This record gives sequence, structure tokens and C-alpha cells, in this order.
Amino acid sequence: MTWRILYHHEIEDDLESIGPSAARRIVKAIDSKLVRAPIKFGAPLSGNLTNFRKLRVGDHRVVYQVYEKTVVVYVLAVGPRRDKEIYRAAAKRKFRDIGVKNKK
Repeated sequence: MTWRILYHHEIEDDLESIGPSAARRIVKAIDSKLVRAPIKFGAPLSGNLTNFRKLRVGDHRVVYQVYEKTVVVYVLAVGPRRDKEIYRAAAKRKFRDIGVKNKK
């Protein structure tokens, strides 16, 4: 089964900020792993990102959500793991997308 990949509108900025080499590795990982078996290759997240998963690509993470009924993977954020900033960015985007204000 092939999964369809949908990207959050800020993913392009994420990829530009990490540089071309890392961006190519991440896109390759998405194309080879998440398109084929997003549940097998990713690990579940917890807390305010409970319904999301992460894919480790070197020092970077891809935060995504799997919609099994529609065979869609929604990539929410891509970036370095350092200080868990990628998870904070993903949480902000998630809240913004569904119209909920993120409380700090």
C-alpha cells in the first residue's frame, strides 16, 4: 500500500533552515519510509502530541500524523531535535491549525 503525503505549509521553511544536505536526507526518508509504512518506521509521541508520531533522521525529526482510513500521512514539522524545539514547533502548529490557542 502507498500512503499519500500531505505537508504543513511551513515544511518548506523547515527544510530550508536545516540546509540542503539534511533536507535531501529527510525528503528521501519520507519518500522511502512514510510512503510505505508510516506506523512501522515512526515512534508514537506523547503529551500534547499524543496522536502524532516521529521519524528519526540523524539528528533531525519528522513529526507526522497517520490517517489510516484515508491512507494519508500529514507531516507537521521537520527540524533538529536539540532542546526538543521541534516538538514545541509542532505543538504550536497543531494548535494553530485547529484554531486553539497554545498556552505556555
